[in-house]
Amino acid sequence: MISRIFTSNIPCRLGSGVVFERAIRNTASGVVHRRHMSYERNIVQSPFGNVDIPVKNVTEYIFEGYENYADKPAVTCGATKRSYTYGMTYEMTNRMARGLLSQKGCAMRKNDVLGLLLPNIPEFVPALHGGLLAGLSVTFANPLYTAEEVCRQFENAGVSAIVTLPMLLPVAEMFKSKIKHYKGTICIGGKHDLEKNIYGFEQFLKENHRSELPEIDCHKTAILPYSSGTTGLPKGVELSHYNLVANLAQGSHPTISKYYQPEYIDKKETILTIPPYFHIYGLNAILHSVLKSKNHIVSIP
Repeated sequence: MISRIFTSNIPCRLGSGVVFERAIRNTASGVVHRRHMSYERNIVQSPFGNVDIPVKNVTEYIFEGYENYADKPAVTCGATKRSYTYGMTYEMTNRMARGLLSQKGCAMRKNDVLGLLLPNIPEFVPALHGGLLAGLSVTFANPLYTAEEVCRQFENAGVSAIVTLPMLLPVAEMFKSKIKHYKGTICIGGKHDLEKNIYGFEQFLKENHRSELPEIDCHKTAILPYSSGTTGLPKGVELSHYNLVANLAQGSHPTISKYYQPEYIDKKETILTIPPYFHIYGLNAILHSVLKSKNHIVSIP
């Protein structure tokens, strides 16, 4: 005979927190077993004290004070040595944002979703932050994914425009065929092909599009990184501008990062990165942290 077991959580107070006891009753014997499950309150205080978190969009926060480093290198490709200064990077970001919103460009609207299908290259920065400065949400996929995996993620995220490379254009074309109201593919290293709704990145920025940049709500979704799919298919994680800024503000504490100690204020280093920017660690903990501290980042595509 199989005994049925019923479980229920019974709250009981212990000190300043609440412990949940699990009551397990075996219907065959009538015996009730109890065991503690977890605390409701479990707050860990940092030994470094509180951190002030600015209410700013993440692009504004990262590039704050860039004018003082306008002629210093910001991002460099470790394979081709292609490099942009902080001044060039911010200008490209601004032009990208205006082109995405322009009626002569992609004609995107605030809250649309931009998809990046890129390896670690310097243009990842203006592609991402141009989207954020335009008030869009941005998602990014592993460029080694199959076309079907990319399409599934971009459909799930609601992408309506893609930034990619010439070798990955077929994937963007496949995605375009699956959705309505596609607004364009921006191809880094490619040329304009307006019949196919493709814009060459360099020409796109040179066209000097005119559009008004929107006011950005710091609590709206900025990026949509996708999980690795440990418990099934990958799932989008909504991170706001405020989330990203809070994480960077915590990492900027002088006890954690030497770059915010007085003796390092005027010392700038060249930092090699290997983790991919389409992963949140590679993006916020490395790329954004280096740009925020105005160091020089070198990436390997």
